[in-house]
Amino acid sequence: MKLLPLGIQTLSEIIDGNYLYVDKTKLVYQLVSTYKYYFLSRPRRFGKSLLVSTLKAYFEGKKDLFKGFAIENLEKDWTQYPVVALSFAGCKTKDVDGMAKYVSIMLSKLEVQFHLRDNEETADDGQRPDPTSFNARVITIIDAAQRQYNQKVVVLIDEYDALMLNVVDDWETQDKVRTFMNNLFSPLKDLDPQLRFVFITGITKLSQMSIFSVLNNLTDISLSPDYATICGITIEEVKTTLKEHVEALAKELECSTDETLKGLKQRYDGYHFSRSKDGVFNPYSLFRALSDKIFENYWIETATPSALISLLRKNNRLMIYEMEDTYMNSNRFITPIERVSDIVPFLYQAGYLSIKDYDKDYNRYLIGFPNQEVRYGFSECLIRNYIEEDIGYNNDLFRWSVIDAIKQDNPELLLQHLKDFLMKIPYPNAAETPEWYYQNLLYAILATSGLNVMSEIRTSV
Repeated sequence: MKLLPLGIQTLSEIIDGNYLYVDKTKLVYQLVSTYKYYFLSRPRRFGKSLLVSTLKAYFEGKKDLFKGFAIENLEKDWTQYPVVALSFAGCKTKDVDGMAKYVSIMLSKLEVQFHLRDNEETADDGQRPDPTSFNARVITIIDAAQRQYNQKVVVLIDEYDALMLNVVDDWETQDKVRTFMNNLFSPLKDLDPQLRFVFITGITKLSQMSIFSVLNNLTDISLSPDYATICGITIEEVKTTLKEHVEALAKELECSTDETLKGLKQRYDGYHFSRSKDGVFNPYSLFRALSDKIFENYWIETATPSALISLLRKNNRLMIYEMEDTYMNSNRFITPIERVSDIVPFLYQAGYLSIKDYDKDYNRYLIGFPNQEVRYGFSECLIRNYIEEDIGYNNDLFRWSVIDAIKQDNPELLLQHLKDFLMKIPYPNAAETPEWYYQNLLYAILATSGLNVMSEIRTSV
């Protein structure tokens, strides 16, 4: 069996290291052969960076990397283009100067790549970066790239919104970050004659960002049925490309392959990014489960941003039944998350909610938790939102007490555990009766105990 590419986001490293690659190149070819400007929104850990790396390798003409994949027979020319690639995923600071320095270092490396700096120079010259110079530097880089290759330039921007998400709960800093990011992206429209292809990824579509106002012909494929599976792993890909790994997991669990597939689907499948029926597994959780040969909550360990807890506290009237089954129109999916007043779109964009069905008569989408892993993880977030750290809460101990009481069919013991727990939590300071507060908390407690919880079930009566 080929090794699973855990944590590897570079196509060349996957191919050269003989890791397993799930072939998405047919969709890549469709993408590059259709339009010029694209935007794709997907949650963290869904393979956006690997997709960008695949596009980079394709446009750099690295045909050898694609042997045996669909695009090998589709592409005939394999023209080599200059690629300007920027990724903001690695910047974790909330300091504006630190963000500007990060961007400046990326631009400096591109200047070295296209011979605007000497190779001996360091990317970081130690000077405080000047964000007002970013647009001029971008223009100079693209000019140099086109001259060097005598070809139009490809621009790939990964996680363009990462810097804004770092300060999603800090409105004042958001304005400062937006200003210098707008300065960075603003030249792209005027550079149109020099550009072959532009591809931008992120989690959300931020408002008042020049990247969307200047690129008014940007094709947003985030809800497109044609590209619903360009990130993530389909059930057919699990059954074919990952067949040996599924069989190995089944052997370890001492159950059939069908039972193993059912367990994987319940925990890690259920993501739909369009009105089509095509769904995908979370690739990170799926690969971790197949590699570790055990079912655990993997994605939620790495994909719960601190901003989510902050937003839950600011939007504390969120009702849990809104998360299970509620309808949204397409415009609500791309509601910007700055200065959040509606947290539901953010939860969809962040991967906590997914499309469950589509009502074509009214052009609306039914959304809810995609799978068990996410329902559990979101419930953990709710508990952390409502519980102070100093009350001595032991989630594992309490959860097993609840589970044991239910397994013993002992409602009196269950109620006693719940009462003992709730007595430790300060009464919320609110003028109205906080029914929603305790409803959400009780849901979170039971959901993290592995129970199938239903709340505010709609009926026709």
